Amino acid sequence: MSDNLTISEVSLLRDAMQAVGTPAFFDVYQALFRARVAFGTFLMMRFDPGQPPSLLDHWIEPGRLRPTALAEYLESTYAFDPFFQYRDRVEGGGVFRLSDVAPDRFFSSEYYLQYYRGSGLCDEVGLLAPVARGGVAHLSMSRRDAQGPFRRAELRYLRKYAPLLLELLTQHCNKISPAAQDGLVAARPPLADLIRNYAKDVLQFALTAREAQIAGLVLQGHSNGSAAKTLEIATETCKVHRRNLYRKLNISSQRDLFGLFKHLL
Repeated sequence: MSDNLTISEVSLLRDAMQAVGTPAFFDVYQALFRARVAFGTFLMMRFDPGQPPSLLDHWIEPGRLRPTALAEYLESTYAFDPFFQYRDRVEGGGVFRLSDVAPDRFFSSEYYLQYYRGSGLCDEVGLLAPVARGGVAHLSMSRRDAQGPFRRAELRYLRKYAPLLLELLTQHCNKISPAAQDGLVAARPPLADLIRNYAKDVLQFALTAREAQIAGLVLQGHSNGSAAKTLEIATETCKVHRRNLYRKLNISSQRDLFGLFKHLL
């Protein structure tokens, strides 16, 4: 099939433009994607500084996602979401596959294996678009195991029309954001703070701030090299901190670390 828009897709694009800022936008916007891309979930949210994600609208194929998965994400597991972690690195917006933004060890992390794959999801594509007040609009589409990963033709189509799709998302979120942001609560403390406090108060271990930071990054799926780059320290320094962390906690693997702190999810 040609990458050029069909007459019906041009009509959907026109309808989406006219629906920006109205309750009708979400369904029309979803139909515009569905014309070329298959997905099992379609979530529209906003990431604002100092706030947890704000869910603006969503569609989930009935019976295809663990009932509590979305609520858990909005409450806590968003801290492990590669798209949420990547939000501050986007200038001008873009279309990204999960593998484009995930830390280098994400796909072997316990979070991915137990929570992401445990939800029956196998792939995800996300749009990240800058919006007012330093926020980022996020459109997430995910695929179930039965659907398989996104195909090259689907990704090519999304990337070709990314400027239009991102502009629509930005304009819509900017127009609805005042009402959508009412009543937001503050985000949970940083993951490193939660880890350090739990280690001190419950496990009776005193972790340094750096050790807690590295623990959080390891749980998110970062290798020593990736964590060192994120913290702007030498890889060898990161390795020393990680060894000290494991020694204090009497553990030997990322799986052990996850077992100690998984309740923080």
